[in-house]
Amino acid sequence: MNAKDVVEKIVEETDLSKEDVKEEVEAKTDEFEGLVSEEGAVHLVAKDNGVQIAEAGGQALDIENIVPDMRKVNLKARVTNIMDANTFERDDGDEGKVQNMVLGDETGTIRVTLWDEQTEIAEKVSEGDAIGVEGAYTVEDDRGNAELRLGDEAHVKKVDDDEVPEVETGGSSDTEKVDIREIQSEGASYEVKGMIMDVYTSSPFYRVDPETGDTVRENDDGELVTDEGKEVEEPDHRLALSCVVDDGTGNTRVVLFGDQARKLLEIDEETERDGDLKAVENAATDAVGKEVRISGRTRYNDYFGTLELIGNEYEEIEPEDEIEELVEVLA
Repeated sequence: MNAKDVVEKIVEETDLSKEDVKEEVEAKTDEFEGLVSEEGAVHLVAKDNGVQIAEAGGQALDIENIVPDMRKVNLKARVTNIMDANTFERDDGDEGKVQNMVLGDETGTIRVTLWDEQTEIAEKVSEGDAIGVEGAYTVEDDRGNAELRLGDEAHVKKVDDDEVPEVETGGSSDTEKVDIREIQSEGASYEVKGMIMDVYTSSPFYRVDPETGDTVRENDDGELVTDEGKEVEEPDHRLALSCVVDDGTGNTRVVLFGDQARKLLEIDEETERDGDLKAVENAATDAVGKEVRISGRTRYNDYFGTLELIGNEYEEIEPEDEIEELVEVLA
């Protein structure tokens, strides 16, 4: 369904006129400061107004036009990152497996979550490979971005190199190394170095379905359910940890999720899954004073009225590494 068709569907199913839709699309484009295309903004407006876009259509989409809650998504992209697989124990005692890949094209990147036997896909591809995905669907991840899922009808195959332009692998090519005082743009990728000054532990966990990884929330009846209404009796916990990093020129709030949060705290997956608050509080105390390098993308925090960095790569800096880097610069 193209943007024009989506607009007509919004007008048909809501009280909005085409001019109203146009204004909301322009507002959505401004909100994301050019990080979402006009077509992607139209789909976001449809979602905000409760209009279901049943399928993306047979045409391959640019990643910038992929938003949450789409069906039958087709795309061609390159594998830019393959994360390590994680295993977990389901409620029935069986072992589950989950693994993430990142796909990229000229317009952006998107995470793909692979479950159980789907992880075999990650074993058959390498970073830089051009692949085609057909019949996938999207959900909203914990950062509000679209995340690709492979249902029973989805297919993944390698495609010819000339069908997909080359993209950077193993990280974002537009990440800018800056002093913290230079962080000024929302939606920009930055790398900063500094010291952990504080780690907040008041609400460090959110709940997820151990089988799907979907976020779990409490409904009006007190039941724990996913956004799709699936009831979850014993959810797992995932870390969403905020900290303050200072480099002498300024400080910024940084949010770390999952793997990156565990690296900061130096705790294992079991401690995270169990939601062990005491262990997190103890580890947070030990994390203060660490010299770190963090890269990620900025977003505006409405509550605090400031920009914050959503970290996607975390690394502790050893003093000898800093000395070697300084010697290289001065050489």
